[in-house]
Amino acid sequence: MTTPVSERIAIVAPSLEAAANLRGDLIASLAARGHRVLCISPPGPARYMRILRAAGAQHRAFEPPQPSIRLLAEWQALTALVAQFKDWQPNIVLGFGLHTLSLAALAARRANVRRVVSLVNALPSDGIESVNRSRFAQAIRSSDAIVFHNRENERTLKELGLIPANLMTMVVPGSGVDLDRFPAAPMPPIGDGLEFLMLSRLERRRGVTEFIAAADRVKQSWPDASFRIAGPSSTEPDAVPPEKVTASGSVAYLGPLEDVRADLAACHVFVYPSYVEGMPRAVQEALATGRPVITTRTPGCAETVDEKVSGCLVPPADVDALVIAMESYLKNPSSLATGARAARLKAERRFDVRDVNAAFARALGVD
Repeated sequence: MTTPVSERIAIVAPSLEAAANLRGDLIASLAARGHRVLCISPPGPARYMRILRAAGAQHRAFEPPQPSIRLLAEWQALTALVAQFKDWQPNIVLGFGLHTLSLAALAARRANVRRVVSLVNALPSDGIESVNRSRFAQAIRSSDAIVFHNRENERTLKELGLIPANLMTMVVPGSGVDLDRFPAAPMPPIGDGLEFLMLSRLERRRGVTEFIAAADRVKQSWPDASFRIAGPSSTEPDAVPPEKVTASGSVAYLGPLEDVRADLAACHVFVYPSYVEGMPRAVQEALATGRPVITTRTPGCAETVDEKVSGCLVPPADVDALVIAMESYLKNPSSLATGARAARLKAERRFDVRDVNAAFARALGVD
């Protein structure tokens, strides 16, 4: 019987939070197979470091420059990452986040890493031209495989001529969801009104302002309906201040949550009107909990919901359509039970973290 080969795998992430929350299950799966895993990311809160260590990963800090900074800072960051790779000597490198994966792929090639895998988890809503296209294209050509979280992003890069014909590509539906940790939860009673929940960082691109506007309008006709949003604040240019979330009185803001399961179980409908996603984890967790989902017809989001079965799809930035979708459940609450069953089945069929991790293992060459 052949003894499995233990590989040294470096995962380069745009943030410590992304490494822990989005790749923690993958890291644990790789570590359980006997592989050594190193996470390289900017520093972050200690709770995320604990998640990585519990999953079986080492961690090293790396501060990539801001995407707007060029020349010397980029060269210095690339040189520093090459040094990290030469010191730890990974056999395989996985980079994700457009800016981060570009640095990771180029540095891995300079350090003579055997296999380089780039994860395109989402493309910018304003197009690929908003990133350094030439460096991104060079990073793609430096990769042995490209993993996408949705087929639309794969199609876009192929149409732009950025994917070489002989390059391996694979679509993996997000980070997956642990179906045991997120079991189907009974639907709450509807006697006191329906609750609509959104879990998201407070940013316009996630559809936060549309959620607030729709809640304001629905409340006028359905005063018993409740609307809650939970998630961390943001420092991005499109950040929505927490005080704006609660200004009209229609939406309650719960702040960031370390464990979302109780709040998912307490809601009737999950809402995620994002403009741009790869494959939203929050939606996967809501589906696993057995909650119908209202989300948008955007790449990634549209693939999570079966229209009029496990939820509703609306155009992005369309408050009118969002209101109609919300009111469809208020007018016909009996549809919640059917939607709940369909949502759980969708999660089991498409987003089981065990299947997702097995697909990642194939892309990394360690299956």
